[in-house]
Amino acid sequence: MPSPLETPTCRQHNMSTSAPLQGQVAIVTGGASGIGRAVGELFAEAGLAGLAVIDVAECDLSDLDAELVTGQFDVADADAVSGFISEVHDRFGRIDILVNNAGIAPVVPWSKVTEENWQRVLDVNLNGAFHCTRAAWDHMRDRQYGRIVNISSVGAFLGSVSAHPAYGVSKAGLIALTKSLAKEGAADGILVNAIAPGSIDTPMLESFGPEARVEYAEASLLKRQASPKELAESVMFLVSPASSYITGATLHVNGGALLI
Repeated sequence: MPSPLETPTCRQHNMSTSAPLQGQVAIVTGGASGIGRAVGELFAEAGLAGLAVIDVAECDLSDLDAELVTGQFDVADADAVSGFISEVHDRFGRIDILVNNAGIAPVVPWSKVTEENWQRVLDVNLNGAFHCTRAAWDHMRDRQYGRIVNISSVGAFLGSVSAHPAYGVSKAGLIALTKSLAKEGAADGILVNAIAPGSIDTPMLESFGPEARVEYAEASLLKRQASPKELAESVMFLVSPASSYITGATLHVNGGALLI
């Protein structure tokens, strides 16, 4: 079976001593577009030694100023995840950061829910994060350092709105997973946190239709969608030295749409 690891042509980035992620290696799932793409762009500016991006879609990220590798496969495939992350470690010699962002949100009403489409959402959104974390964990533990960020959703607290009912379930599961991993990783220098975004201007939002877009913007106190970069900035905070005393937390980035 051919390796899922591909090495696009990339440019040498400027290793500034002030870069917050100087010399580190990061893995971002769901990185071809939307939030994941914005995270990759921000990371590429932060002094990384290596950036690995996973997406089921083709990743055209050659414009990023980073030493870059990409894997085109489904994070629900545990074997593909394990093989790719092993190859990333073999290439760069370390894995410091994992952002579990890959997710799907099909629009399926309760009356159309089947065991198959229910399981599919859980396999990608929740089990995919489990597979990636399990594959990266020992590499982080061996170095006594790691930063993991799980991208959850306001749907974890409100339940699914437009998306499949399993979407909110999967995102709530990510928060529980975050807390469990935070307890497990603290003694080994591994900090694990979650972000629960509100309405973000991404292709996923577009799939819900124009009426939902307006409704979600109105639900925010700021009366707008966030840009993917605004969410990426929150990810950057949680993987940077600025968050060294934060673990097991969920950061709410929703423009005031959910006040808890």
